[in-house]
Amino acid sequence: MYVYAKSRTLKSGENVVYHSLVESYRVHGNPRQRTLLNLGRNFKIPKEQWRTLTQLILDDLRGSARLPLEDPTLLQASKDIIRKLNNKGYDVHAPRDDRDLVIANEMHHTDTRTVGGERIVLNALHQIKFSSILRTVSFTREQICWAIALVAGRMLSPGSERQTHEWMRERSSILELLRGTLPCERTLYRIARKLYENREAIMDALYHHTPKELDFTETIAFFDLTNVYYTGRKKGKLLRYGRSKEKRKDGPLVSLSMTIDASGFPRTAEILPGNVSEPKTLRNAIRDLKLNGEHPTVIMDAGITTKENIAYLKDRGLNWIGVQRTKTPPVPTRKPDQIFQTSSQMKVRAWKLPNENGERRVYLHSEARQAVSHQIITRKREEFEAAVAYVNAGIAIPGRPKNYGVILKKVGRLIEDNKKVAHHYEIQVVRSRKNENLAEKIVLTRRSAYDECTEAFGGYVLRTSHTEWSCEDIARTYWRLGEIERAFRTMKSDLGLRPLYHNKDEQIAAHLFLSILAFHVVHFIRTKLGRKQVTESWGTLKVRLNEHTRVTTVLPENESHCLLFHQDRDLKPFQRKLFQIMGIPLDNHTLRRKVKRPKKETPEM
Repeated sequence: MYVYAKSRTLKSGENVVYHSLVESYRVHGNPRQRTLLNLGRNFKIPKEQWRTLTQLILDDLRGSARLPLEDPTLLQASKDIIRKLNNKGYDVHAPRDDRDLVIANEMHHTDTRTVGGERIVLNALHQIKFSSILRTVSFTREQICWAIALVAGRMLSPGSERQTHEWMRERSSILELLRGTLPCERTLYRIARKLYENREAIMDALYHHTPKELDFTETIAFFDLTNVYYTGRKKGKLLRYGRSKEKRKDGPLVSLSMTIDASGFPRTAEILPGNVSEPKTLRNAIRDLKLNGEHPTVIMDAGITTKENIAYLKDRGLNWIGVQRTKTPPVPTRKPDQIFQTSSQMKVRAWKLPNENGERRVYLHSEARQAVSHQIITRKREEFEAAVAYVNAGIAIPGRPKNYGVILKKVGRLIEDNKKVAHHYEIQVVRSRKNENLAEKIVLTRRSAYDECTEAFGGYVLRTSHTEWSCEDIARTYWRLGEIERAFRTMKSDLGLRPLYHNKDEQIAAHLFLSILAFHVVHFIRTKLGRKQVTESWGTLKVRLNEHTRVTTVLPENESHCLLFHQDRDLKPFQRKLFQIMGIPLDNHTLRRKVKRPKKETPEM
């Protein structure tokens, strides 16, 4: 399909140019042309844009993805032409070549690439206007294509930018769908850094362009912090040794603080050194949160709910809910004020406690939390008692330590290694009556804290500025803090947040920000699928979608030329369901090309 211009001299002597839309086809192998549409004398599209216009027309008729950026004039012209072609009954899929000459024994399939996940991701990015957002921060068309490929790679084949480059080159059809060229690895690193440099503008635009489903009438801001470990030699200012959330003491860490709203979409994110103090991160997050006259309720865990942070939130006029940091008291003996159930049908009892400093305090006791806590503490107690019994038994065994000072050190080391349960016991090392330098035995007795702790299993105290809320409202709002924990878990497990392989600060920050962008798109997709009762995790969806591939079939015609058919495989029922929910065409997106045959390689002897 192409635009043909023909000049003609009228009787008046005026030279005019008529334009028409022409299509080529073959009859018995001979080329022919036919006019599909007369475009008239007033065709205003410049000649250098004719090829782009016809490609737009073919893409729309075939149901293929559009280019990330297009001229509005071209888009309008293509829509007008498509409408006229449809009125004439034009079928883009009708055969245009009556030849059936192929060398059957040399026909083969090659270059099988994944396409199912790519189509879902591109569709989601188009709906949240990701290309338009990047254009507003001065990304060129090529840079937009590569940025989209980076985000898609992090979602479908998580890893470093080097791994994403290998995925684009060897296994994915993302560049074909974007009509982009393969960049070098360094270009991908530069694009990732540019995304991070414009993170505030991108995140604000994404948040306002993304459809949200809020369950509360007021805005909720969940805030939490996590860290990821690094493998390699420590460099830069972000890589610091600290307390690892994953118990990884063998490498430096980088911290990530994030705020998400009630619908689960990220609002702010900040990359911090690995040894940062959790309570000190809240102020920057709230400062970066563009409130626009809103007064959100900030939900925090016990590590963030300090006196300084509470005072700061009060000064900003923000409501808050958090866990009391002090030791949990025993379960109240009086009748609970409210009893309700969790989503997993576990019973929760709630008691109103006296207000302090204008704050509502609620004591909650959960059956599920009781069972988990009891199991954990019981196991730790058994391990501690067994360790003390082992040292005690060794006093009577030849060759084992018996010195009083040595036994004291061993007991002190056991107490240090079992801080959570050691204070439940009183430990006394008894000297030998015959020799004061030797120990006779170790006496282990339970303190009152043993029973008090057992009574407090499953209990915790919530504090909030919402003095008018009921116990159930406070509890259910706080429980939604689990959404940000699920967000971190998704980014770590399914989106390549950990481990880190970069050692430069700017590249570390860019790597983490890519995972945040990928999570935003993943949450958008899962929100749409969730409305249709598709609740699988992204890890499961990713595997099922990557099973859908695009195959290139080579049909040799003669010794010099061959036909290439790029075609999607048939969709499986689950994949078809996902495509229908996301509004993606279900055809096989066939693309046919005629190319020269490569020279045959002679086998080496």
